[in-house]
Amino acid sequence: MDDFNKSRLDKRIRQMHGKHIPQSVIEKALRNKDILLNGLKANASDRCSESDEIFIHPAICRMFAKINDTCPSKHQIRDYSGYINRFKDMIIYEDEDLIIVNKPAGLATQLGTKTKLALDVMAKAYHSEARLVHRIDKETSGIVVLVKSVEMSRYMFRMFQTRQVHKKYLAVVSGVFDVPKGIIDKPLIKRKEHVFVDFKDGKKATTLFKVVKILNENRTLIEVTPLTGRTHQIRVHMGSIGHPIVGDTKYGGQKAERLFLHASSIELKTKSGVSLKMKAKTPDCFCPDG
Repeated sequence: MDDFNKSRLDKRIRQMHGKHIPQSVIEKALRNKDILLNGLKANASDRCSESDEIFIHPAICRMFAKINDTCPSKHQIRDYSGYINRFKDMIIYEDEDLIIVNKPAGLATQLGTKTKLALDVMAKAYHSEARLVHRIDKETSGIVVLVKSVEMSRYMFRMFQTRQVHKKYLAVVSGVFDVPKGIIDKPLIKRKEHVFVDFKDGKKATTLFKVVKILNENRTLIEVTPLTGRTHQIRVHMGSIGHPIVGDTKYGGQKAERLFLHASSIELKTKSGVSLKMKAKTPDCFCPDG
């Protein structure tokens, strides 16, 4: 039913950047992965909605502007080279194939119609072939992995798909637990902008959690391990057991200065066979008393 309201990607691009853009130009940019749909390579005929994220490389935006002899919005033509140093400050690991960063909360991973700056564009300014292989929510801080080539992108996508990449998160949640650890096994389904537990039509989703520290009578710091990678999985699962993440008003959490969810560590094996385990510094606000 949702597909009824979706339009072709090439049509959406022309709506955003001008009706005079030739089809051949759009398709070449798609082939070169200078245009991505939700972080992935796409075809002109793919269907998308307002909630989907369309990344267009700034150089392509400038080309579109010249073709239409009009000026796109400022964020579409901005010179992102000034953000290179900011991106460098996020890097916690880099080699010839990978870049691993500690993304701050509030920075989107991908440029979309409603975002003026995103991690993927900053990464492109730093390294022209840099591309995301997974995403975390804009409100979530912590580890994000990028690669420097199409070959590595394919390798890392396979690693994620076969669950050979292991991620852990830290979260501050409401309430105090009666048990030191637990498992949440509830299928999830996405409807528009929200995700719900749905035992009939939902896709399998499993999350492990364990208590790290009781912060006070109303808040607990926990470590969370998602065994599957559903959208908003940790947020929905914690809310579903009565311990929503602090700051996650979308899923029942208390209002706070930020979403208290942090991608704290990742384990993976590089294409050359080296095992990596990287950690991202925990924000001070998660445990202010140390």
